[in-house]
Amino acid sequence: MLEDNRDKVEAMTAALMEYETIDADQINDIMAGLPVRAPKPRQSKITPTKDTGSSDADTSATPAPQPAAKT
Repeated sequence: MLEDNRDKVEAMTAALMEYETIDADQINDIMAGLPVRAPKPRQSKITPTKDTGSSDADTSATPAPQPAAKT
């Protein structure tokens, strides 16, 4: 089977060497005998989070008020 599809295996190898990963559309193109195209830009699935501060944070902020003591 590999010998029968050696051209496709070599095309996938070349695409992986160039792009490191290939997507389903690229595999479908290779299997159809089409030239390998560049991958689509990846969309990040990571959603931005609110900055919780860091060592570079502004230290001049006023601290939150503390509850009044019960008398």
